[in-house]
Amino acid sequence: MSLKNKIINVKAEKIVFPGRSLCRCSDGTVLFTEGLLPGEIANVLVTKDKKTFREGLLKSITSESVERIKPLCSSFGFCGGCSFQNVSYENQIKYKQKYISELLSFTGAAVSKILSASSIWYYRNKVEFSFFNNRGVTDLGFHCKGSFDRYVSVPPCFISDKDFLQVAETVKRFANENNLTAYNNKTHEGFFRHLVLRKAKNNNQLLINIVTNNVEYEPAFWEILVKELGGFSRSIYWTYNGRKSDAVLADKLILIYGEPFITEKLSIGGKDYFFNISPFSFFQTNSKGTEILYNEVLRLLNQSENDILLDLYCGTGTIGVSMAGNVKKVIGIEQVAQAVDDAKENALANNVFNAEFYASTVEDWVKENEISSDAVVVDPPRRGLTKDVIRFLLESKSRKIVYVSCNPSTLARDLQLIIENGKYKVKEITPVDMFPQTYHIEIVVLLEL
Repeated sequence: MSLKNKIINVKAEKIVFPGRSLCRCSDGTVLFTEGLLPGEIANVLVTKDKKTFREGLLKSITSESVERIKPLCSSFGFCGGCSFQNVSYENQIKYKQKYISELLSFTGAAVSKILSASSIWYYRNKVEFSFFNNRGVTDLGFHCKGSFDRYVSVPPCFISDKDFLQVAETVKRFANENNLTAYNNKTHEGFFRHLVLRKAKNNNQLLINIVTNNVEYEPAFWEILVKELGGFSRSIYWTYNGRKSDAVLADKLILIYGEPFITEKLSIGGKDYFFNISPFSFFQTNSKGTEILYNEVLRLLNQSENDILLDLYCGTGTIGVSMAGNVKKVIGIEQVAQAVDDAKENALANNVFNAEFYASTVEDWVKENEISSDAVVVDPPRRGLTKDVIRFLLESKSRKIVYVSCNPSTLARDLQLIIENGKYKVKEITPVDMFPQTYHIEIVVLLEL
């Protein structure tokens, strides 16, 4: 008999990636829900009832874990951002260590102790706030969990840089004083769409990008707002976006104040590197965490001055540039042409002259080029590697591969395909916690011949 739409009582056994609570029903069937800690008992509304598993919506907790604490943020549970504020940071690390170790146990390599974050609050160097109509008032906030048209207001937000909240308050006040409405995702009407904020936290430089519907105004329209924000920001942009998609896209990008980019400083291998960040550049969202991550990549590569390093999915060249001083040559491949231009500029800015960057999909590049490299770094998007790229890695003569992943699930899939060939073996696995208060984790894996 199906239990769909029925409320049942279950006990949570553990937390699995991506941050879901694995429970066991009375008939032994696994049920997945969110918000429960191991050992807790709760009433859950069954929303899916399949042959091998069920999914449910948490209704009420009937027996709480001693590890549960009161979340710092009043929006916790509604906001789509944080998922672990209900436990201490020590326990967050414990849960992440367990589900990563379980997920990657097939490799035969022990998962090293997680490299913890140096800051667990106010660490994000980038946020995308959405404007929305809040009972007739133009407001700013984040999407509610699992929703595209419901929002929670900010402040508070305890993982975003503190300056971001000050900017949000200033822009909200400007919007309402000038009777400027929020964009509506259903009717596609309204003026303000997003407020994208970026900060070079190690260098204390702020970039503001105000994203509006495709409505023409003279730049002088922003003079009052620029006067308020210009004192503590380096760059202020205005982006037109007339597309129906809720993604932050640019039909037109105008610099209305300051410099075209901010510059972040990262300390890698005892040396400082400087990277320019423009409105749409990719850069890791935790600056201090990035230093920990890249230093771990450097340690695992352990390269010599005669080595050639292939940097696949190189983005703006942050990994390649910071590794270049230890090798003979770096070759970086990235699909986004603007990112490749940024990578070349970043190499010059850091006096790196042994790095080459090419604009191409990794799949096309590996088909068209025969490069003999000593090591390969892959840092793919969340979807992981394609079979063509895995085939290239298996056919390469590289002594080692360092795989940097932001998605443990696709990492596990890819590692399974790589090691089943028998050529490479997983030697080390190091998780790096760059996302406190969330289930996300970055993982660095070393494979060797």
